[in-house]
Amino acid sequence: MNGFVYRSIFASMLASLAVGCVDEPMQPRPADGPADGEEMTTGITTFSTMTDPTNGDVTASAGDEDSGTDGGTDEGDDESTTSGSDESGDEGDDETGTDTAEVEDDTIYEIQDGTIPSGTEVDVRGVIVTGVANSGFFVQEPFGGEYGGVYVYTETPPTVLVGDEVDLRGIAAEFGELTEIDISRGMVSPTGVQDVILSPAPIALSEISGGAGEPWEGVLVRIEGMPLSVVALPGSSEFDVGGAGPETVRIDNFLYNVFDVPETYVDFGVDAGFMAINGPLNFNGGEFKVAPRSAEDLEGYVPGPGLAGTSVEDLVPGDLVITELMYDPGCSSDTCEWIEIYNASGLEVNLFGLRIQDSALSEATQGVIMDDLLLADGEYAVLARGDAAGWPYAVAPTAYYGSNPGLNNTGDFAVLANSTEVLDQTATYPNLGAADDGISWKLDPTMIDGVANDMAANWCLSTVVFDSPGGNDELGSPGAANEAGC
Repeated sequence: MNGFVYRSIFASMLASLAVGCVDEPMQPRPADGPADGEEMTTGITTFSTMTDPTNGDVTASAGDEDSGTDGGTDEGDDESTTSGSDESGDEGDDETGTDTAEVEDDTIYEIQDGTIPSGTEVDVRGVIVTGVANSGFFVQEPFGGEYGGVYVYTETPPTVLVGDEVDLRGIAAEFGELTEIDISRGMVSPTGVQDVILSPAPIALSEISGGAGEPWEGVLVRIEGMPLSVVALPGSSEFDVGGAGPETVRIDNFLYNVFDVPETYVDFGVDAGFMAINGPLNFNGGEFKVAPRSAEDLEGYVPGPGLAGTSVEDLVPGDLVITELMYDPGCSSDTCEWIEIYNASGLEVNLFGLRIQDSALSEATQGVIMDDLLLADGEYAVLARGDAAGWPYAVAPTAYYGSNPGLNNTGDFAVLANSTEVLDQTATYPNLGAADDGISWKLDPTMIDGVANDMAANWCLSTVVFDSPGGNDELGSPGAANEAGC
């Protein structure tokens, strides 16, 4: 991969790019393609390959000879429409006045293999959209293969759709070690060709596991198994799958999230599986990850054995009650915040899939319990922000929910939810400045229900020391009944 380049240095370079529309679609110029005579079928156009008898190069042309997209000049075109020619003809032109030294467009292959360095202006034409995200999309050369795909950063939500053919002008870039084309101040121009169907490249898990996926970065790929078993739930709504061998591959939530649709993936968890998984190969957090785009990319779902206890999806508001909040702990950047909950359902509840939110009520900044954990009726659980590396207390949390949400120190509230509704929400805690440093906000133990904890009058600061990390006393009662009185 090329050296890391920050997006901020591209503004002046991108501003120099011409902004406008492409008059007509240009044919892709692949670095590698099928052998002579083979065809690639798309939803609109059938591309075939042929050998240029003058130099042996493989080029691609559309089947419609009148389409005007073959890179040549139709009979009757005037000289002003011919690239590199004027009325007198440039030196080296043939008798027709046409420039014989045509400059080829840039390709994704050249960007991904390092031929085009990071930070270079690029003009890439006739590539196909294979996946769309919130601030960018994946594209691929029509003939695909290694180094044939790339992520396009748009900054704003893109308007293209999967299957669109587009031309791109921007900057080749490296962001977090992901190769991309930055067009935040460049241009994307749909050619008008739509619904192009590209088949994913079938690859073995060994080709992309353990950091080995560089040649396939950005390419639409397919992994298969009998089935591909879910072997781990690392958090952040992602999961790892493995096949017959020791290799595992992470499945991304970048374009589609299985945890958002539990009704589709009943009993999803470790030992569930899929017959095949398709998607562009993303790179994030130091790992290559297959990013399925929809349920259709997750083929042949095989449910897991099921979780013991009652699922959080079967709970109703009031079954779980938030009883204590440590929103201003003594650790650095408040990364060891914790929330205490009480099981008032009368049932043994499995906390897997429980969502933790704050006043933003946003799925984008929520935490999710990714462990198979049973909470008996009438018991407390401590749900901790962050992970074990940053946990400073002797009392072990019941589960970690990740880096989000972060409870601010100026007034916020905590929320428990499943995939369809809010199960509990606290009152808004006050802004007390330094007065609440390292002190939890607790619910009066005589008011433990989902309605009473909506009122701030039933909450107060804890007065009992439960631990002294770094020599500083912190007050609260995590995992146990709160001290009496408020």
